[in-house]
Amino acid sequence: MATLNRAAMAVRVDLRAYLENASAASQPRDAIHLRHQELIIRTAANGGWNALAEAALDRDARTSRAADVLLERGIEYAIAEVWDWFDDVGAALRDWDRRLDALDRYAIARLNPAAGVGGPVRSGGSAAPVVLPKVGGCWVVRATRRNRELVSDHRHLFRARFAGSGHAWLESLTTSRSIPERAALLWVSVDGQRLFPARLG
Repeated sequence: MATLNRAAMAVRVDLRAYLENASAASQPRDAIHLRHQELIIRTAANGGWNALAEAALDRDARTSRAADVLLERGIEYAIAEVWDWFDDVGAALRDWDRRLDALDRYAIARLNPAAGVGGPVRSGGSAAPVVLPKVGGCWVVRATRRNRELVSDHRHLFRARFAGSGHAWLESLTTSRSIPERAALLWVSVDGQRLFPARLG
């Protein structure tokens, strides 16, 4: 075990071992994933976001799609998808498109014309313009050596799909700045304590 732990430290990853029938005091299998969700929620609170982990987007679907972290702020909706590791990048990208479509439906279903959101609402005898929700999202990928090499080896693919600014997304999470129009890729440090933009250039 000590040898495995040293090997893990050499490549800057955590070694996690789990035993069957372990006591309730042991960490859950998704402890690392939970740590990253916690960081996103804590970070987004600075920007006034209401955040919900594992939020179902299609409640009426046979297989409901859930966002790792759903962020809501006024008429802005965003999802942050956390990736600790990849077993099929193509499938992840296809599912990402479906989740964004589901998020759009989720946001539109929550329009409230009576409150002046989603209009048209009569104001001074004329109809107010329709205000549609703004939706978007970003991937948050654990900055392990394997993941960094994967993204670097396929940087053109990732840049084409995540052409947005990671800096702008971080600013949107932590301030009142509106969410960017294009998705971006963020790194989360291996220890789960820091978010930072990915450089895909």
